[in-house]
This record gives sequence, structure tokens and C-alpha cells, in this order.
Amino acid sequence: MTARDFLAAALRRWYVVVLGAVLTVGAFAVVQRQAPVFFTQYNIVLVGPQGVRNGNLLDNPLYGLQPMAGVVANDINAGHGPLLTGDVVATIVGMGQRDGVQVRVPNLGTQWRPAFPAHHLDVQVAGPDAQTVQDAARETVQLVEQVLAERQDERAVHPRLRVHAVPSSADPVVYPMAGSRSRALGATGLTGIALTAVVVFWLERWRPRRRPAGATAAAPARRPLVRRRARSAEAMA
Repeated sequence: MTARDFLAAALRRWYVVVLGAVLTVGAFAVVQRQAPVFFTQYNIVLVGPQGVRNGNLLDNPLYGLQPMAGVVANDINAGHGPLLTGDVVATIVGMGQRDGVQVRVPNLGTQWRPAFPAHHLDVQVAGPDAQTVQDAARETVQLVEQVLAERQDERAVHPRLRVHAVPSSADPVVYPMAGSRSRALGATGLTGIALTAVVVFWLERWRPRRRPAGATAAAPARRPLVRRRARSAEAMA
């Protein structure tokens, strides 16, 4: 189908073009009115006891507190860890989550060779407004402290030898993330045009072809495959 054929098909299917334009304009209105997502990110550092001569049950000179960070994150996520990313700057908003909390041990390696040498937790919170995000951030700090205390209670760790959770900021900064509106509008417009073109092409492909008026009369008569010899009058007598 050439460009001229497609334009002719679009004129014949003008109602499809009008419907596609109306739906695309409606999608434009939805994109423009999309509310921003409020987001914050901070760390919760696991701090071990200081000035202790005797060893702690949680102390391991080879790994330090990294295993405890993984245990706490696993308990909070109920055994379902977040998506493994190849970069620590990846956020839950960038992965499409507009409301929720994510607690993970940051991957300082790659997607194919992960490494978790950090002894802190990466906390990300997203929500519809700044107050909701701040409240969720405070609740997450309390939840980490509670899980950490329960784990140490199971091991009967002495109060002087306990590990404590210290947030990197008592009041983390919350900022809106609206994305690029121009890119969203451009992608919406291209999607609407592409879908409209596909529908027009599909309808034209399944449209019955009309034969010209004189095509039947001008068609040559079909000859029989076997010729019959005409019987003579004598043979019939």
C-alpha cells in the first residue's frame, strides 16, 4: 500500500480517523492532569556496639553486619525481595510504583554479578502527597528497629552488645517527581496515530474487492476439457 492508497483509505474510513483523534485528545487531557508522585530516599545504618572486649553473637570479622542487614530486609519484605537492579540509583517511581515503601540492601555490584557489602538499608517511599510520604518514612524506621530488636531477642543478646538502627536523616527530604510532560504528550500522540493507522489498514485489508461491471462479459468462455465428436446422420441411422 502506497502513501496515496493509504490517504484514500483514510478518507473512506473517516469515522475511524475521527474516533482515533477524539480518543487521542482525551488521552492528552489525562496526561496533562496527571498528579505528581512524592518521593523520598534515605538509608538506615546498622551500628554495632563500641568499646566491647567480648565478642558479640552478631559479630563476624569476615562479614561484619552485612548479614544482619540482609536478614532485616528479608523479614520486612516477608521473603519476597524487591526487583534486582544493576544500578543503586534506580527508584521505585522509575519502575512504575506510585505508592508504597521499599526496603532493600543496595546492590553495589551488577545485575549479573550482585554484591551486597553494605551494612545499611536503602529505603524508598512514594505516595500521593508529602505528608503521607513523611509518615510512611517514620513508620518504616520504627519497623526496622522492631524487627532488629526481635531478631536480637531471639538470640538473647545483651543490651550492651546490641546492634542499633540509625536513619541517615530524621526528617528526609520529600520532593515531587512529575516526569517529562512533553515526552508523555509526544508518546501519547504517536501511539494514537499508530493505532488509528493500524485499524484503517486492517479494515482496508478485509474490505471485499468489487469487480468491474464488464469483467464478467469480457471474460472468455471456458472450453470443455474433452471434445465430443458430432455424430453423422448415417451413424445415427
